[in-house]
Amino acid sequence: MNWMFANDESRERRMPQLIRWMFHDHLRHGMVLGTAGCEVVTLWRPPGSVHEHASLTPPALVRFIAMLGTAVLRAERADRMIGKHLPKGERQFYLRMAGVRPDRQGQGLGGLAIRAGLAEADAAGLPAVLETATESNVGLYRSMGFELIDTWPVARKGPTFWTMARPVPFR
Repeated sequence: MNWMFANDESRERRMPQLIRWMFHDHLRHGMVLGTAGCEVVTLWRPPGSVHEHASLTPPALVRFIAMLGTAVLRAERADRMIGKHLPKGERQFYLRMAGVRPDRQGQGLGGLAIRAGLAEADAAGLPAVLETATESNVGLYRSMGFELIDTWPVARKGPTFWTMARPVPFR
């Protein structure tokens, strides 16, 4: 997000709009898991919607430009690159985003919300996938059974991403 919104003022103004849109998009097309007070929120794409994107109709394009401003080009690049590096197919759960309120970090809430999503994947007998642009998260996800499958830059001067997959657990 810091790469997309390189300007602090723009990030502060535009990021809440983007997160709000993603939240509502997942309420319609995905799965939102977290705590009642939003101390932690995870956004999941269940099978059948992993690679689904909002159609870029003229009204949608206008909405995205209004929401993202000049960051729309970086957002599109990040989204396209993520799609290229996620495993193909729809028979998987995709953890698109996980966030913990800063004052509640380090209390295990993120892990609880992620494990709730993984329980859904386990119940369906399907793998889970994610990508992270935070290297320190790689160890956390490994501790939950994810394996590193790809490391890639989003752009020449952009952040590095780690794509990870958690295989179907042995039953």
